[in-house]
Amino acid sequence: MRSKDASPLATVLSLSFLPFVIKRTSAVAGLFLAMGCQPAPSPDPTLVLLVAVDQLRGDMLQAFDPVFTGGLRRILDEGLRFANGTHDHAATATAPGHHTLSTGVHPTRHGVVGNEWLEQFDGQWRSVYSVEDLDRTILGYPEAEGRGPANGYRSGLPDWMLANDPLSRVVSLSRKDRAAIGLAAQARGEVYWLSEAGGEFVTSDYYHSEYPEWIQDFNTQTLPGIYADSLWESMTPPSAFSLARPDSSDFERGGGTSTLPYRAADRVDVADPMDLNRWRYQRTPFPDRAVIAAAIEAIHVLELGQRGSVDYLGLGLSQTDVIGHRFGPRSREQLDNLVRLDLELGRLLDTLDQVLGPEGWILALSADHGILEIPEHLAEQGVDASRLTSDDRTHFRQVMAEATEGDATPETVKSSIEALPFVAAAYTFNEIESGTPADSFATLFANSHSRTRVAGQQGTYGVYMRRQPNILSWGGNATTHGSPYYYDRHVPIIFMGAGVSAGLSSERVATIDVAPTLARITNIPTPDDLDGRVLDVRIPD
Repeated sequence: MRSKDASPLATVLSLSFLPFVIKRTSAVAGLFLAMGCQPAPSPDPTLVLLVAVDQLRGDMLQAFDPVFTGGLRRILDEGLRFANGTHDHAATATAPGHHTLSTGVHPTRHGVVGNEWLEQFDGQWRSVYSVEDLDRTILGYPEAEGRGPANGYRSGLPDWMLANDPLSRVVSLSRKDRAAIGLAAQARGEVYWLSEAGGEFVTSDYYHSEYPEWIQDFNTQTLPGIYADSLWESMTPPSAFSLARPDSSDFERGGGTSTLPYRAADRVDVADPMDLNRWRYQRTPFPDRAVIAAAIEAIHVLELGQRGSVDYLGLGLSQTDVIGHRFGPRSREQLDNLVRLDLELGRLLDTLDQVLGPEGWILALSADHGILEIPEHLAEQGVDASRLTSDDRTHFRQVMAEATEGDATPETVKSSIEALPFVAAAYTFNEIESGTPADSFATLFANSHSRTRVAGQQGTYGVYMRRQPNILSWGGNATTHGSPYYYDRHVPIIFMGAGVSAGLSSERVATIDVAPTLARITNIPTPDDLDGRVLDVRIPD
């Protein structure tokens, strides 16, 4: 068991794909479809859909708005969009973001303070992955490191739904394990993520002792037909190219080229299924198509929202993050990825309408974090932005070595770090816990704070470091996230379905508000100590 803080601080679709998307429906839904009409609307939604688009910064949907014709078009037109939505914690990464969306509390309270962190075991600091659980096994991969929600402290919306009605069903799907598990909180349900090498949906024995028949059938019969691409070519209409940057840049990380199309044969041995799977997984939009197809299968086979209980479907759509890191948020590649995602989400929403009726479901769409523009592109626009170098990293290590010699204290380490030219400020743990934050950034660090789960060498000495804005940390990506600045915290927060009042709101809201709002809409009791609040999103009765 992990140690825990006792008191943490408060396509247009290809024709080859079409045969695979014609799935069985429930008898009732099938009857309605055969009659050419919609199911009668339910008085309250019976399916909650929480969608997190990884790295979808809050302004990206607006930037690419003219090209959307499918699901994103509907969500923007029919949903209530909060333009001023943010994560209110400093650790802007995948695992904290997904857990925050599902639990309604900040990372300092749900415990998942990073994608990974340093934690002491037997007096030694060890790196811990956010959803690792060494007491668990990945079904079908006994040698792989176990996964599960053991590192999280808090229940979330799926747990509250099961507590309210044990017959509720929980499904959570993603390419990433930390996204699928994060959106499920601690609930045992149908929680699956894509295996990078195997190219199939997997889970751990926390959720099942063996794979249910429906996911086995999906992996063997359906997935090969929708996850077999070896070519990523543009689907973006040429008339929309101007919405993005030119399809080439010296600062993108295309691996020898940064221009569509991309061919697997240029990167990997396409005769090797594992190589081909990794190429799709790490470099293309295709995994999100697989996740949404699995979601549609779950809706039909598990009869989500069709049995008199309120069910939950969490979707972590990860490829916006993969493509953003490699090509940047305003790249032609990112535009094409979102064009594809728009179409896939359209299929999903059409399925919900057909099976449940437009009033039978409620959706919230958000993101786990934002993203910094490629620094060199910002510099071209006259913005003070840069990329840390290997010399900067060496300098940092030297400063840390000198600062931690002898009787080092958090205060001496802080002072040394703040002398670095790329550091804006540093905060000791004592300052963070004082209750009187030095600035608004200190509050964000407090919302990500843990004394036992720390980030970086400075964290082992009880210090947080805030770099200057628009500076890319070391690493091989074109750009990244992880800072407390607005560009990393600004995310879309949109509600749609079941009586939601469509429109645009300038109200200041946060991702901690998503879970309690969805719970209120579906009459699910919540813990009384949530950090988030219920937002007014529905048309008055």
